[in-house]
Amino acid sequence: MKEEVLNPAYAFIAGRIEKMLVPTLLYYLAQKPSHGYDLIQKINASGFSEIEADPATIYRNLRRMEEDGLVISEWETNHAGPARRAYHLSPEGHSALNYCVHLIADKVEKMQAFLKECQMLGGIDRD
Repeated sequence: MKEEVLNPAYAFIAGRIEKMLVPTLLYYLAQKPSHGYDLIQKINASGFSEIEADPATIYRNLRRMEEDGLVISEWETNHAGPARRAYHLSPEGHSALNYCVHLIADKVEKMQAFLKECQMLGGIDRD
């Protein structure tokens, strides 16, 4: 994959792609706008991310993503109870999700090639 990075957020994403938290947040927000609590529940249930989605981690990443222009948030006050912040992807956020898909596909391809080479050696246990 060509490493042409326009948004500095992409370097941040690339450096953390293995943990899968940012790609997973982008994925769920691409489906529909969500609140932080909803995202925490979805991420912990999905198994996509290698880290537990605690509130501090999720909100820290959402703030960073908003600063980077990937996410837009708005306060919702039209319901009973306290105001809640709803997050949705910006056009740049959709591009970042596409970037993540390419990064992950490239890593998967390299890992599959490595596994194939190891299997050809024979006698390699996967236990």
